[in-house]
Amino acid sequence: MAALRVPLRAVLSRAAPPSARLLLPLHAHLVVSGRLAASPAALTSLVSLYARAPAALHRPAIPRLLAPSAPLPCFNAALTLPHALALPLFRRLRLSHSPDAYSFPPLLSSAPSPPHLLALHALALRCGLAHDLFCASALLRGCLRFGLADHAHRLFDELTHRDVVVWNAMVNGFAKLGCFDRAAECFRNMREEGAVEISSFTVTGILSVCTATADLGRGAAVHGLLVKSGFDNEASVCNALVDLYGKCHRVDDAARVFEEMAETDKDLFSWNSMLSALQYSADHVGTMRLFARMRQAAVWPDDVTVAAVLPACAHTAALQVGRVVHGYIVTSGLACDGALDVFACNALADMYAKSGGLDEARRVFDWMRQRDVASWNIMIDGYASHGRGLEALELFQQMTVAEGLVPDEITLLGALSACSHSGLVEEGKGFLKRMKEEFELEPQLEHYACVIDMLGRAGHLDEARQVLEEAGDMGAGAWRTYLAACRMHGDKERAQEAARMLMAADDSGSGGWVLLANTYGWEGSFEELEEVRGEMRRQGVQKAAPGCSWVEVGAENGGSGTVMHAFVSGDRGHPEADMIYEMLHALIGWMKECSHLSNITPLYPIECL
Repeated sequence: MAALRVPLRAVLSRAAPPSARLLLPLHAHLVVSGRLAASPAALTSLVSLYARAPAALHRPAIPRLLAPSAPLPCFNAALTLPHALALPLFRRLRLSHSPDAYSFPPLLSSAPSPPHLLALHALALRCGLAHDLFCASALLRGCLRFGLADHAHRLFDELTHRDVVVWNAMVNGFAKLGCFDRAAECFRNMREEGAVEISSFTVTGILSVCTATADLGRGAAVHGLLVKSGFDNEASVCNALVDLYGKCHRVDDAARVFEEMAETDKDLFSWNSMLSALQYSADHVGTMRLFARMRQAAVWPDDVTVAAVLPACAHTAALQVGRVVHGYIVTSGLACDGALDVFACNALADMYAKSGGLDEARRVFDWMRQRDVASWNIMIDGYASHGRGLEALELFQQMTVAEGLVPDEITLLGALSACSHSGLVEEGKGFLKRMKEEFELEPQLEHYACVIDMLGRAGHLDEARQVLEEAGDMGAGAWRTYLAACRMHGDKERAQEAARMLMAADDSGSGGWVLLANTYGWEGSFEELEEVRGEMRRQGVQKAAPGCSWVEVGAENGGSGTVMHAFVSGDRGHPEADMIYEMLHALIGWMKECSHLSNITPLYPIECL
């Protein structure tokens, strides 16, 4: 009977649905004490509690509580039930009462279809309540929920008075509907009329429009407005700002807003917004550092967190950090009862596949309840990248035959890559043919480059050149792959021709110049090499940004204290650069002794260009 010592108002204020252990003794106490019969407010409160309770409790109790003599607020409290249950109670209400402005909003909010909503709108008009602000805001939200934008606009124009709730219903409704121009127009009209002050819901609504349209200018203007209005300290507004700046690749501005928030105000959405902003800007190391801070702040991750952090682990091959995230998935219950969506499951499998844990990736793949085409693509590409071509092709066969899924361009690219890395030349040529004839997919540059790489590795340079000619303009960028094959087999004339053809490609950038220079250096044609270097200087051609690699240190601690070190080609900014290069030269020496570099001809150095 401990529940009886809890005031009724305190029970009502609880967000969680009341349990039978709390509700039934409370009901009994109100009956025995006589308060249920004497106090309409107590009856209304009890009906409201039953309406929030599980169906096994409210189905038998509410009809018995609602006698014909029950006051109108009691009936209104019961109308928050699911629509199919609320309608019979609404009919009983009309037998003894006239509906008021509080009778229609719960029914409008739960209407299952446009005809139901429009019928309720007609009845509200007959009752003279359709233009009541409380009723009108629910009508507007319902219309926009079903895409009845013109109907909502007509109703809005008919209102002689509009409060902030009505304006918010229009701005947020149009935003959710994808009518971003109309949402922005409503916000502008609201500001021009000046009769109503904006609220935090107005701000988050218009910021969602700016985010969806990547309208940084308007978003920054709204940011200035909300600072003047004093909403810049509200968590929901700050979260929307972080999301806006992140989607617009202004990660520094997003971080500034995030860091200015009080630690106690940062909720899960705040952390997820900042993690997504960093990941969206490809700051993989920053993503993992922020995730470490999130763990220290004792904020429990969800599937959105997982989907943001795991790609960062995959890009940096941070296997131990990825395993920590996997541990959170298991211990938090996200892995139970299908709570983890297919996108997050794919991110987990992709992380393991790209970080060298291929067997763990396969276990995740086999554990998934639902798999989409991307799930199969991840595993096929993972097997291909690790030189396990036969297993990749076996998965392809299982996907297309046993599961009946239709492969896409990425699936075929993975299959072709598997053939290339495993020397399955005939199978690879068959896949290129099936791609056109069976799957009706047009090969892209990546597919032609993969086939050329496969033929080049096998020494079939004539066939590789023939594929290049068949590809036409689509295969122009594949000259780079053909060049690598020619150099691998020591065919200097073809390599020089390939370098010139790559130079002629519009999208070659600095890569064509560098490869041509390397080809001359490889041949020992140093005069031609100097001419190329001079022409590069005259035309202002610079090498593209150097490649970057990451090394995970401290993995023996199971992820605790793990540090990611980033290395850039030619960089000596690391505090232990001398030791690193000493070890690098030793490794190169060992590989040469073991004949791992026997097929690689040293290139003339052009790092100082």
